[in-house]
Formats: sequence, C-alpha cells, structure tokens
Amino acid sequence: MKKILFIGSGNMGQAIIGGLIRSNTALPNDIYIYEVNSLTKEAAIKKFNVMEYADIDVSLKEFDIIALAVKPQIFKNFDNDQTMNKLREFTTPNQTIISIMAGITIKKIQDFFGADRQIARAMPNTPALIGESMSAISFSKGFADEKKLFVENIFKGIGKIEIVDETLMNAVTGLSGSGPAYLFVFLEALIQGGVLSGLSSQTAEKLAVQTVYGSIKMVGGDKTIEELRQMVTSPGGTTINGLSVLEKNSFRSAVMQAVKKGTDIAKKLSN
Repeated sequence: MKKILFIGSGNMGQAIIGGLIRSNTALPNDIYIYEVNSLTKEAAIKKFNVMEYADIDVSLKEFDIIALAVKPQIFKNFDNDQTMNKLREFTTPNQTIISIMAGITIKKIQDFFGADRQIARAMPNTPALIGESMSAISFSKGFADEKKLFVENIFKGIGKIEIVDETLMNAVTGLSGSGPAYLFVFLEALIQGGVLSGLSSQTAEKLAVQTVYGSIKMVGGDKTIEELRQMVTSPGGTTINGLSVLEKNSFRSAVMQAVKKGTDIAKKLSN
C-alpha cells in the first residue's frame, strides 16, 4: 500500500479519502491529513479513522504521494507561508504530487516544488461526494507509467475518469467543473414550471427529479442523444412546442456560452 498525505481535508479532499478507502486503494492507517482548520481536521479523522500529520518536517519524505487539496488562493500564498516552504524543502523527486486545485497549472506547481517533480493535475467535480465524479487528469512530462495507474485508481474510486492534455483543463472546468450547477438551475426551473402550471411544489420536485434522473440513465445505450430527444418529440405535440420556446429564448446558446464563459474565467485564474 502507498502512504498518502493530504494537504487539506475539505469536502473534495474527504470525498477522495472516502473513495480510497471504499475501493481498498489505500488503508486508513496509510492516509494522513495536514489541516489547519481544527474542526475540519477532527471531522475527517473521526469520519474515516485516518491519521493526523501535525508538523511538516523531514518525515515528509516517507510519503509516496502528496495530495494538494487546498483552494488555489492558498497555493498562491505558499511562498509567503513558512509551513508550506517546509513542504517544498522536504519533498523529493521520487514522490508523486497530486493537485486538485482549480486553475493552478503543472508548471506553477513545478516552479514551487522543483522542475523534476512528478505532478498529476486533476479536476473532479462535486458528484465526487456521492462517488459519481467526472474527473479529468493530466500528467507532467516523464510521469512514470506505474504511478499513472495508481493515480487513475485514486480517482476511479470517486467516479469516472478521462485523461486529457493539460491545455484542455480550462475547458474541463467550464464543462464538468461548473456543469452540476447548470443542471441544478435547470432542475429548479422544471420544478418552478410545474408549480406555475398548478402542481404542488412537492409533486413538481418528485416529477422533475425522476425525469432528469431517468433521462440521464437512458444515455450511453445504442441511441445517440439526438435520437433520444427525437423519441420524445412528436410532430405538433407538446414537446416540440416546448422546445420552440426554449429555442426562442436561446436556451441552447445560453448553455454553450455558459460553458465558454467558465472556460474563459478558468484561463484567467491560471494566469
């Protein structure tokens, strides 16, 4: 088993820890967390029975993997943080560094830790909290194949993965990173539409949630998404008339532009 240190143990860090344990990719006593927020730290230790790493020192070299699970704003202040400078001091080229920090490039991480460091940059999304994440992963040049497999297994523990070139990571952020929020807004709108049409809020929510859930479960079979949409769209019927309203209000274009806007903002955060 690999020995893993998490720098930060917030929601996404805990989701990954949970996936590691569920998939038996790592045992609780091989997982350590370094967390400055005492409440977050205590909650993670109690929930997963993992180990606390209290002080960053030369013992850091004993870890096979260091997972950076902090907010990108925190990383940008690493140079001014004595504790994080210890992190840089005691890491070695043999260790794997995994980052889930949005907008922080592999180059920036290597600039901090050293150009010879093996970096895996990942972008999971919030369904990781229930083991249904879509995680995109990029690797630094020269990343060892056997280490790639272990990193992939880490993120398979919280859902599905896709290996992408790092140049596409901003687009990943705009689509799958932000996508859950767009779906939740659409779901809210369906519910509100049902209430506007006379349904109780409870009934509208039940109908909307199962409709979205069931529709998504149909995707991935022998029919394309367009063919599935056509199955529901009868000539002159309720659905085609409803779709015409969405098109008149630029629904499709608005979603496309939302993904593009998220991508553009991600690019700015990377600078």
